[in-house]
Amino acid sequence: MEHRMTLQVASRELTMARIYDDEYVADPYPLYRQIREISPVYWDQHMGEDGAWMVTGYDAALVALRDPRLSAKRPQWDAANAPEDQRPAADAPLNALATQVFVSDPPEHSRLRKLMAKPFLPRAVEAMREQIVQVGNELLDRVLDRGEMDFMGEFAMALPSAMVCQVIGIPPEDRPKVWKRILSWGVLVDGGPLAHDNPQFHLASLAKYMDYFREQIQARRDNPSDDLLGQLTVSFDEGGFDSEEELLGNLIFLLTAGQTTTAHQIGNTALSLLANPEVFERIAAEPSLVPYATPEFMRYDSSVQLTKRRASEPVALAGQQIETGQEIFVWMGAAHRDPDRFPDPDRLDPDRERIQNLSLGHGIHYCLGGQLGQLVNEVAITLFAQRVPNPRADLAGVHRTATPTFRGPHVLPLTFG
Repeated sequence: MEHRMTLQVASRELTMARIYDDEYVADPYPLYRQIREISPVYWDQHMGEDGAWMVTGYDAALVALRDPRLSAKRPQWDAANAPEDQRPAADAPLNALATQVFVSDPPEHSRLRKLMAKPFLPRAVEAMREQIVQVGNELLDRVLDRGEMDFMGEFAMALPSAMVCQVIGIPPEDRPKVWKRILSWGVLVDGGPLAHDNPQFHLASLAKYMDYFREQIQARRDNPSDDLLGQLTVSFDEGGFDSEEELLGNLIFLLTAGQTTTAHQIGNTALSLLANPEVFERIAAEPSLVPYATPEFMRYDSSVQLTKRRASEPVALAGQQIETGQEIFVWMGAAHRDPDRFPDPDRLDPDRERIQNLSLGHGIHYCLGGQLGQLVNEVAITLFAQRVPNPRADLAGVHRTATPTFRGPHVLPLTFG
């Protein structure tokens, strides 16, 4: 009886809302562990709109990500739900958010994925390897003589940005302009306190993002191109997209998610290696190990920690009954530290047996650009280990994202040599 009462008190006081506290922004894994030890599927009255289920166990997360009864749609992005004083300015950005491929269900999801898949097919991605290596080396060539750099701004962000912008067709001179809008998208997708503090600002920023892509689409009509923007412009004009907002929302998703998740994963992996010098030394001595070890790096500290679902009908999950309309937060970052699936889960082990990694999603929502992201990540970490001598991180100068959906540093000062 005493043990049961202790658990009940703990469950009332313990909430994933603390994930936004500074200590858990720095290290969320102790909080994940506390919640998972109570239940791998845990009702948290402080999350979501009126409470939500927190999925922190690996098996439950795997089931949740592939169960068709759990919808990826986010009704909170329905423009009809926006406050009267925010309309009509909020309508277009909300509609753009709501029609992105990662929050769509079949058949819309299948249609959108097919329209955008060509540049991310395995053969097309592998053909980019040599260029990714070349760009990575050029970025390091600029900083190695200095003995210091902001690892994120000068390498980890710059490399995926160059590759994703090339695939989509963003001119190099426009990349700084695009980066200004990326933060607002991440805040809105996360849906946490930052999204609620000033939604008008972030929606207005997204609207400017949409204006930029309207200009690019018109430029492709005037001068057709073979890049993804050119291909999707033709698809739109031929009726492949249901609306302009759907096209713009998915362009924003491809450009933003494709850059930030890979950049943050490179940053997370670099920090993990510096905190585990024996692993770093081995990677530097055996760079061919990097492709095999990359899933472990992503498991250990994933750049994508969270995705959301909503029950379209009653569903039983890990012994809990989820009712129609209830929201489910699937914490992939927590699932990756589940000791029932990963022995000694808090240890970085490049030889760990490969188990399905959830960082890139699962099932029909497996990340569209996942193979390109992994390749860029592998190249970046290989070059970092081979070419940056004796790197040391200024941990006091590290600044992390405050949105747990997307975890990673956006400033990472390094000295080396």
